[in-house]
Amino acid sequence: MRILIVEDNELLANGMMMTLCEQGYAVDVIHDGLQATYALKQQEYDLILLDLGLPKQDGLSVLRTLRAKKLNTPVIIISARDKLDQRITGLDQGADDYLCKPFELDEIVARVRALLRRSNRLTQNQISYGDIQIDLSDRSVNVNGEQIILHRRELSVLEYLILNTGKVVSKSQIADRIASLDEELTSTAIETYISRLRKRFGSSLSLSTIRGLGYLLEPMAKHD
Repeated sequence: MRILIVEDNELLANGMMMTLCEQGYAVDVIHDGLQATYALKQQEYDLILLDLGLPKQDGLSVLRTLRAKKLNTPVIIISARDKLDQRITGLDQGADDYLCKPFELDEIVARVRALLRRSNRLTQNQISYGDIQIDLSDRSVNVNGEQIILHRRELSVLEYLILNTGKVVSKSQIADRIASLDEELTSTAIETYISRLRKRFGSSLSLSTIRGLGYLLEPMAKHD
């Protein structure tokens, strides 16, 4: 999952980034509204944390531009503007949640999880594929009740594949979703993570390589 933080307070932005990275998310940080608008034209994100009082372009303008382009990326406004009419305006302009400063970083994590769960149509902090279960709250993986230890990137690749079961995903799509702007992730690295997942999960992971296109995690066959 890839998250964009748009916040001009560098201390707060870095705190949120480190906290979310510890949870296994890929995180990009931008400090002004114009750069945010440009970034959203170039890159697709799973969720945006958006301050309102930004230099160069106000956060509400960034939000309006995003929604005018029919992009449904979940947005959590993080702002010191805590009056009721300001919160209502933010939500009416297309935000999905509104969090007033100051706040605890743990609350940001909880709200991010809840909103991503909703956007992925999940009813709980868990995704599964056959015998494989991923707990999104503590980033643990279990197969038939036995915990499997994965590298952070391996887990991110597995999560992305499961969320896109039945769809062909390219190496570049995987890289875009699991790495931030300051991280370099080559196609060779993606191949390595895929190979490791196949070795770890064997027949529990029905993962095919579609030559020239990418990978397909095939839906598990249903048994009567």
